[in-house]
Amino acid sequence: MSSSSNEVHDGSTKTLRLGTATSVAEREACYRLRYRVSVEEMGKQLGAADHARKLLTDDFDRLGTIFYVANDAEIVATLRNLWAAQAVPEIHVAHYGLNTLFARVPREQIVFTGHLIIAPEWRQTKAFAYLLEAAYRDGRDKGAWLDFVHCTPALVALYEVMGFRRFKPNIADPDVGLRIPVALVADDVEHLKRTRSPLARFAADYANDSEHGRWFTSTFVEYAQPRCARVGGTDDFLSYLTDHIYMKDHPLLRGLEPDEVDHVVRSGTIIRVREGEAIVRAGDAGSEMYTLLSGAAEVRRTAGNGSFVVLSTLGRGQVFGEMALLRRQPRTADVIAIGDSELLMLDRDFFERLTASKPAVAARVLWNLSITLCERLDMTTGSLLAAVGQRAVS
Repeated sequence: MSSSSNEVHDGSTKTLRLGTATSVAEREACYRLRYRVSVEEMGKQLGAADHARKLLTDDFDRLGTIFYVANDAEIVATLRNLWAAQAVPEIHVAHYGLNTLFARVPREQIVFTGHLIIAPEWRQTKAFAYLLEAAYRDGRDKGAWLDFVHCTPALVALYEVMGFRRFKPNIADPDVGLRIPVALVADDVEHLKRTRSPLARFAADYANDSEHGRWFTSTFVEYAQPRCARVGGTDDFLSYLTDHIYMKDHPLLRGLEPDEVDHVVRSGTIIRVREGEAIVRAGDAGSEMYTLLSGAAEVRRTAGNGSFVVLSTLGRGQVFGEMALLRRQPRTADVIAIGDSELLMLDRDFFERLTASKPAVAARVLWNLSITLCERLDMTTGSLLAAVGQRAVS
């Protein structure tokens, strides 16, 4: 491993080492981990992938700082920081609104954090926090106070806990699908403390300008309130959900006591989507399911000529995406918002935690989910029989 590494402890018997990949061997180990998770585990079809060597890299890796977390000689997590004073990928300009929303911010005060990858067996450790701390310190050391990330819906809550905030509509990435753009105002100490971010204690090592946080909050008013219970508070989160849907009547929560409903939904994350936006795309990897809190969506199957067939229409309280969550298989259809909508997202990690902490509640939720699947199968069967009968008559 690199000499630029130091030991960190995650509170268990595991000793992890945080380092900066400086050698060719270290960098290629990070690229192999990216490939293993993104391509082999998640099934993403990425043009930059080197399938022969099983590496995932791009032209900006040589300009960025690549951090890793290692256990003994094995790299188990990695992340890249790219300082905007060195390079700005063209796609970031559009994704983050650099020439519009953030035109006032000099490029040398901006950093992009990305390529966060953690091996499956290490996702319940503090590897994520260690990498974000390294990225935070790297950005502050370079004079940057604004850090951009675009993440999967499943990671929004984790980033919000670290102090990142949403600031614009979602991104439809052509390679990986729906992504949520978030930004960290690294010297907004009050916000870091309010979200109980572990990064707050590192801010004291730097000069902080409170005006940056005030500007961000007043500029992006629509996104000022976090939509996850761990940041916004459980009571506010549940009150928000109750205003949108009668939780006791929700198909997933039938038969649960109020405190059990509380336990289930407080780990959820609310995602906003605009009319016409693809929430999931056929062929995409995914491990999360959604339920509509407001608005509506269509489940579509695209034909070879670019046209599509609407398989079903979903309304408030209905669930979709459960097959990807249960089977880790690519999405089988597109789900498109047909109006501005809000969704509650639950992922596989949540269900695993629920099974470990409250197995009876997990069993009831999964039972309810199986009933939903059976009802959907009945509807599909009925539609097929009706179609067959109509053909026989004609």
